[in-house]
Amino acid sequence: MQLGNPSGAIADTNNHSHYLIQRPVEAIDYNDSLGEPNWTSWDLTASDIGTNDRSPVFFTDTNLPSGFHRVNPGDYSNSGYDRGHMCPSADRTDTRADNDMVFLMSNILPQASDNNSGVWGSFESYCRSLVQSANNYELLIISGPVGFSGAKINTNGYVSIPTAVWKIVVVVPPGAGPATNRITTTNRVIALEIPNTNGVSTVWQDFITSANQLQVDTGYTFFTALPPAVAAALRSKVDGQTNPPPLLYAFSPTNGSPGTAVTINGTNLLSATQVAFGGVGAAFTIDSNTQITGIVPSNAPSGLVSVTTPSGTAISTNLFSVIDNGGSVVYSGVLAGWDTSTLPGGANNFGPSPFAPSTNAPQLIVTGLIRGSGVGTSGTAAVGGWGGTGFTNANAAAAIAANKFITFTLTITNGYKFSIASVSRFDYRHSGTGADSGVLQYQLGNGAFTDITNLSYTSSATAGASLGPIDLSGVAALQNIPAMTTVTFRIVNYNGTSSGGTWYIYNVAGNPPPELALSGTVSTVASTNAAPTFSTFVYTNGQFRFNVNGTGGANYVVQVSTNLATTNWTSISTNTAPFTFIQSNAPAGQQFYRAKTWP
Repeated sequence: MQLGNPSGAIADTNNHSHYLIQRPVEAIDYNDSLGEPNWTSWDLTASDIGTNDRSPVFFTDTNLPSGFHRVNPGDYSNSGYDRGHMCPSADRTDTRADNDMVFLMSNILPQASDNNSGVWGSFESYCRSLVQSANNYELLIISGPVGFSGAKINTNGYVSIPTAVWKIVVVVPPGAGPATNRITTTNRVIALEIPNTNGVSTVWQDFITSANQLQVDTGYTFFTALPPAVAAALRSKVDGQTNPPPLLYAFSPTNGSPGTAVTINGTNLLSATQVAFGGVGAAFTIDSNTQITGIVPSNAPSGLVSVTTPSGTAISTNLFSVIDNGGSVVYSGVLAGWDTSTLPGGANNFGPSPFAPSTNAPQLIVTGLIRGSGVGTSGTAAVGGWGGTGFTNANAAAAIAANKFITFTLTITNGYKFSIASVSRFDYRHSGTGADSGVLQYQLGNGAFTDITNLSYTSSATAGASLGPIDLSGVAALQNIPAMTTVTFRIVNYNGTSSGGTWYIYNVAGNPPPELALSGTVSTVASTNAAPTFSTFVYTNGQFRFNVNGTGGANYVVQVSTNLATTNWTSISTNTAPFTFIQSNAPAGQQFYRAKTWP
């Protein structure tokens, strides 16, 4: 487990979803509810490959805690699936004992025969050739299943069938000490995700992906034991690409008006073809492979910063706030967020509807999460989850017709506008028979709903999983939304296989709240009204009055102070121009008055 613990598994006998097993030959995050490992991690060197024969039998893992289901080798009989090793037999032929340990059923999952003995076996052989080559490489490997539809290996079976299997291999040069001491941003990384079906290609290069993509698909975080910059670089690699994709680490300043020069830091930036602020292309200068200077364009909204090269696009995790001539940013960050961690779950308790946000930006009115009338709440709900049941429609249109969706709204108050840059957090959980697909939509005012993106809930693990950030900065309708405009978001879920199947916005362990969040900016709106003027000053019998002139029908506020140089002005009257300001019982002594547009 030199690369880290991607799911936070622990050796807690009460944790049936992520029970950590550590053996001399491998580390395993075992999932009792699936009957197989979530992932298996091991180290491979030439010394691990010896002359011992393959074990002739598989073994029930009697070392699993009491209360865990113990899968028997015979459970796979007549299932149509191989008993597929995660850590393979041929990687542990140095001793009889080591080889027997990888034949424990806790290291096994159902693999289609063409996958297991074809492309998967071919890649295993390639890995062994690397450690037995003249370069004498050391490999750090992690693999596991992904995607569960609820199917089991047979009618009465306990073991779940994954839709794909994945593997990540970090190739390390030989040397003394831990392999992690010899890992830099230059190490080769091979990441694969292969459909768990028969008839699949036998060429492993056809299934190359990145660890970043596997993070999205599995909900895990890889390379947590490595320095953050190294981990980020390795996660982005796609084996065989001559030019690795770009990475962004930071930019400075984090806000500014159009024309501001922004320094963007990262790696693999030399071949940049585009820089964008909030989805709007910008002029830029390449300073080095690790730095670019971008100029904020005149029409850019507040949003994420991106750099595109021929090898891909890197997107920042933080917002750049644009301060324009039409107002100034008063808030940048999470506009609305929901923390589900305190929800108790239990019988028919899928959380209140509406469920109020835990984060609410100033000047923004946010309604809570609301279940559509077709969403069920019968059954036992998970602790830390907000959601429901019954998302069984075959597609989004049918789900909408059946009112099986989630909504929430955002409205900005007078004098302000707001921009939505991203869905910056979306943690979820669903049962094996719950919704695995969805659509995110928005609506302005009473207009039609518009699709933003399809949602794929690939993991049915009880620990939950996370979707990657959803960039909204390129959605023009969600930028500079004017005062008193309501934006409604709708999450339409479907493709569940049972009316009792559950779906939640969920408190994934290790992820900070909120579990669902929209990020963006709130800005003031510069007034286009004429500056106010005073006329006809009259003071009689302790009453002081004067006329306030300006744009007809526009709001103005009159303020008073006893010191012209002070910043301590008190607002005492608000009205629409033109109007007469009257102050009865005006105090004796010197006073100063001014008027301003309002708000």
